[in-house]
This record gives sequence, structure tokens and C-alpha cells, in this order.
Amino acid sequence: MKKYKFLTYIFSTLIAGPVLASAINPAANDFYKKAETAFMSKDLVTAESDLIEALKLEPDNANYRYILAIIQFRRNNLLESKNNLEIVSHSRPDQEKGGDYNEKLKGYKKKIKELQNKFNEAGQTRFDVYDKNKNSPQKLKLAVTAYQAFRLNPPLRYKNLKVLEEITSIYEQNLQKSFDGSEWQKEPMLQLAFLYEIANKKDKAAEVYMRALDYIQDPNEEFVITHKFDYLNRSNKEKLLDTIEAGDFSRQDIEELIGSEAKDVNEEDKKKIESMLDEAQDKLQNASSQEEREQVLEDIKKSILEKQKRGELPGQDKLKERLEKEGKTMEDYLKEKGL
Repeated sequence: MKKYKFLTYIFSTLIAGPVLASAINPAANDFYKKAETAFMSKDLVTAESDLIEALKLEPDNANYRYILAIIQFRRNNLLESKNNLEIVSHSRPDQEKGGDYNEKLKGYKKKIKELQNKFNEAGQTRFDVYDKNKNSPQKLKLAVTAYQAFRLNPPLRYKNLKVLEEITSIYEQNLQKSFDGSEWQKEPMLQLAFLYEIANKKDKAAEVYMRALDYIQDPNEEFVITHKFDYLNRSNKEKLLDTIEAGDFSRQDIEELIGSEAKDVNEEDKKKIESMLDEAQDKLQNASSQEEREQVLEDIKKSILEKQKRGELPGQDKLKERLEKEGKTMEDYLKEKGL
């Protein structure tokens, strides 16, 4: 009941007024209005279908995509919801779509973080299933379960690199016909591309995304795959900005960024790290230019360097020893990490 009230509140804010002052594509806006009517009638299936049609006509409309993601979230289709929310998180303001569109986009980005706990919990549940049954002979089924866990819960990816390597190999073995060109399996191949991406195998991920473009069925599908390919080639700095803004950048991530380990961080330092993330996210969500976005990272870098000079970084002794062996400075290390 509590979850239902929360989702009802979200939708009440969505349908309080038109999403756009004036849509670039009137036919797309007509589908949106149909989706709105369907939702009011509690027909989420039709609402989802109409929004998908709207996105075929105007695939770069992040506001339509956000509402679609919320409907998918409501229907417990968390993987598709997560996929669409990430595209919204990576979207930039569009002057051609008008001020109302950009203001709503900013608001929607802020709301995305509110949903992340649900995704994290679902991802952890799937990973627990994988872990409990990891010795089962049904290797492909387990690999898909682990993929879903990594897709929904970002921190799991960094803590289970061996599992990531193992399931990637299982996907490759079972998709050999797709690699050979004799059979194309769209969803499994896109799942594999994601696994390549989070394993930092950019060339392999790009190869799959490029091949997928040969099998597209509509403009929205083309937009989604092209977005994945383009995002793959963004700089580490841009990706870091996006993950912080979207709320996907966790405390564990920043502990890795500063070369620490969770067990070395006390509760007081954990709160300071979380406060740093919250402040950075607020600044990014309110940034109106690329210069303002990049300044957020500069502020984080400055704060980390100052703490390092004062000996205040949690668990920094191991990192300091490692950097001395490699002949690197903290600035060199942060540059490698995207700062």
C-alpha cells in the first residue's frame, strides 16, 4: 500500500499539466495524451504502448521516456525501466524543445535517485539467487540472473569482477552463432555488450552495438542503440559526471576513487563521503552549462587533494604506498579515474 501511494504521488505530479508547452512532433504529443488518458483509467499496458509509439516519432524526448520508465517501474518491469531512466539521466537540455521541457527534465533527473534503492534491492535479490545456485548446471540461466543483478545494482559490479568475467564467457559461448552471423539474438547480444562495457572492454561493446544497428526495427530502437554507442565513447570525466548526477555513483565508488576500502572507513568518514556525493549531485542537477558541470568535478578533486595533503583521507596508507612504488602522485591517480 505504501509503494502504491508513493507511485500515485509521482504520477499525480506528472499529469498535473502538459509535459511540453508545444511538442516538436504533434503526432507524438497525441500519443502522449492517449497514454495520459489510459493511465487515468488505470490501463498501464495501453499507456506504456502509447508512449512507445510516441518515442518512435520523437525518440530524443527525455520527458516521454521518463514517464514510460515510471510506468514500467509501476509494472515491475525494472530492467526496461532502468534502461530508460539511464537515458534520461544522460540527456542534456534542448533549447529547441523549450524552457518547460528543460525544467521538467531537470525535475525528473532529481526524482530518479528516489527510485534507485528499489533497483538496488531487486539487483541484490537476483545476485543472492545467483550466489545460492552458482554450482547449478544451468549456467546460462545463472549468467542471465547475474547480468540482471549487475544491470540493476551498480555497486555489485565492482565487488564481483570474477563473476563478471565468468558470466561474460558463458554469454560468448552461447552467442557464437550471432558472432558468426548465422543467427542474430538481439536482447542477449545487447546484454553481452553491457557486460563488455562494465568490464571496460569498450572495443567489444562497440562492435556489438554497431552490429545491432543492422537489425533495428524503428527510430526509437535506433536511438537507444546509438545512445549506448555514443555514451560508450564519452570521456571518463563525462561518465563520472553522469553517474554522480543519476545517483548511480555510490559511497563504494568514491571509496574506490580515493583508493580506500570500505573496511578502512569509519562511520564519521562515511557520512562525510555521502555528504560530498549529495552536494555534488545537487550542483550537477542545477548546472546550466558544461562549464558548471565540470567545475563540480574540479571541486571534488580539490577537496580530495586537500584532504590527502592533510592526511585526512580514509584508508590512504595503502594507496600512498602503492603510488610511491609506481612513481605517481595523487593527481596522477585521480586523472586516471576521470578527475
